[in-house]
Amino acid sequence: MSTEIQSATPGRLRRLARRMGAVAVAAVTVTALATPAWALPDFADGKMNSVIRGSGSDTTYFAMQAMDAAFNASPGCELVLPPNVPQYTCLADLPTTVLTENYDHEVGLSQYPQGSSAGLRQLCQQNDGLAGVSPVSYARSSSSVSSIPSTCNAGDQLRYVGWAKDAIAIPKWLGGASGPVTNLTHAQLQEIFRDVSGDGCAEDWGDFGGTAGTQIIVHGVQTSSGTYATFNSFLGGDPNVCVAPTGGGVFFENDCTEINNLTAAQKGASIWWASFGKYSTGVANCTDADTDLISVGGIAATPATIQNSTYQYNRTLYNVYRRGGPGWIEGYIGENGWICKPNATHSKKVGDTNPGIANANVDRNWGLAIDKVITDAGFVKVNATGNKCNFVNFN
Repeated sequence: MSTEIQSATPGRLRRLARRMGAVAVAAVTVTALATPAWALPDFADGKMNSVIRGSGSDTTYFAMQAMDAAFNASPGCELVLPPNVPQYTCLADLPTTVLTENYDHEVGLSQYPQGSSAGLRQLCQQNDGLAGVSPVSYARSSSSVSSIPSTCNAGDQLRYVGWAKDAIAIPKWLGGASGPVTNLTHAQLQEIFRDVSGDGCAEDWGDFGGTAGTQIIVHGVQTSSGTYATFNSFLGGDPNVCVAPTGGGVFFENDCTEINNLTAAQKGASIWWASFGKYSTGVANCTDADTDLISVGGIAATPATIQNSTYQYNRTLYNVYRRGGPGWIEGYIGENGWICKPNATHSKKVGDTNPGIANANVDRNWGLAIDKVITDAGFVKVNATGNKCNFVNFN
């Protein structure tokens, strides 16, 4: 049992309890849970096992913090109360015991973000026997399995669980040379960010629908981020190529603060990229009054075009765990775990007409609570109905 679990009052525990499983890459779409909705999953063993630690992506850090808070507060068994022992173990179930949520009262925790690749390196290093490696349970990743770091090798059998969708958005500053531009093609973006023609990075906004006579200033992001890796894969090469030649800056991903501090002329000449979720919720500090998004190939980035994949630069956000590891990790972030299972297999309060299992000890619809965490972050569900996730294996 972890010593890091913070204490709570016996009354709160009682109230919570009573209210309340060579490198090859293969994609597999997960189907609905095969077990009956009322059956305990394989990972529910009647005792709190540990803190479930996530590490990595900056893009998904705040969303997973909100998911942790919901998971930790969700109902389950009634616990043995001190001074009785063994503590943090379940008492016998009652007819109204909630079996569908965090039954054992495990603890989800998101560690400080260092980037998707850093989280994946930490996860893979668990298998290398190195001293000083952080004991993470899973990695948060906003990049695909094709961007796996070299630290991960044939001995690391990983599963990428896609739990939400996002996109790479292309913002522009209003009122400047970029203001008239409403759409860019994939080929045009390759030329602007990468100079694929080889004629130099000095592109003019006038050649792309903007104000003629103004050179485009290209800004990039740090190369350790999943947002960088994703855009790199979309464009077929380094999107930071034209940053230095055009006088741009390499800024922290999904943060417009440095761009906001430029002169009006520099802002109006700039182009950059960011997470759609971070942009649309305002977390990226790109204000609606001063910026807008450029469509790609005639398709605007919206929740609908991201979910149905008609927007060209959509991406899946992943939680990555080691296959064959402790079941309680999968019970939270796995492809059939708490985040991913269908709403019909979560509990809801009596009288709620939405999918779920009615229980008098439940004060909300927990499936919809998970959906709200995703939408509040500006992301969208991977699957509109049924099981909420899909997964891809590495090795």
